[in-house]
Amino acid sequence: MTAVANTHAGETGHERATMDQRPITRRATGLAGIGAAVLFGVGNALWAFDQPHAGASTRTILAFYKHTSGGIIAGASLSLVSCALLVLFASGVRAILREHEGDDLFATTAFGGVLLLIGAGLGAETINMVGALRAGDDQLTPELARVLFEISYVLGYNAAGVGIGVALLATSTIALRTRGLLPRWFALPLLIAGLAFLTPLSRFLLAPAVLLLIAVSAQLLRTPTSRHGPQPPRATRLFPSTPSSPSRI
Repeated sequence: MTAVANTHAGETGHERATMDQRPITRRATGLAGIGAAVLFGVGNALWAFDQPHAGASTRTILAFYKHTSGGIIAGASLSLVSCALLVLFASGVRAILREHEGDDLFATTAFGGVLLLIGAGLGAETINMVGALRAGDDQLTPELARVLFEISYVLGYNAAGVGIGVALLATSTIALRTRGLLPRWFALPLLIAGLAFLTPLSRFLLAPAVLLLIAVSAQLLRTPTSRHGPQPPRATRLFPSTPSSPSRI
């Protein structure tokens, strides 16, 4: 009987420890998301305002790499660090969504979407960095400049948009079906934004995506943890303890 009571006590202690870890997961995920957004925003601000538009002439692209090579290298370095923080963010989002969903389908879908974003971002930043490095060494030819620019442009906008869209759609779906994850007024715009990111409109949504990451991360820091079920009963002995009778002399 004592073993059964100890088992219940162990399970109760494990569940309480899990409950204590949930706020930590949300805080770490929110802070990682905000950190990634800030690093990415600062890094891109060093060069993105001088970036030519899609279909620019080869001469314009070549001049872009030559004049902003230092900013591209520094900005891409910050963006690579933000990708590392996004891995932590993706892992935390998966844990939080799985807790609310009660299953693993949409949680893993959102995790995969963020990984798609990271892969596209790594490709775009490193390829763009190659153009800046070659330009800094006066080894960038017009043909190579165009190839590097076009590939990094498509990866950074269209390909990254697919990952963002998948992550937003999965997250907003769970938020609309359950309570406690995100406010309903916030989940519906996320759903619409997720659909938009899967279209060519993603080219115009990069800056809003950074703001969305900050907003979602801030909600994770503010919103209480998930649906709390009834607290598990405290372990009790099957038989009440009786005071020991004094021994006879």
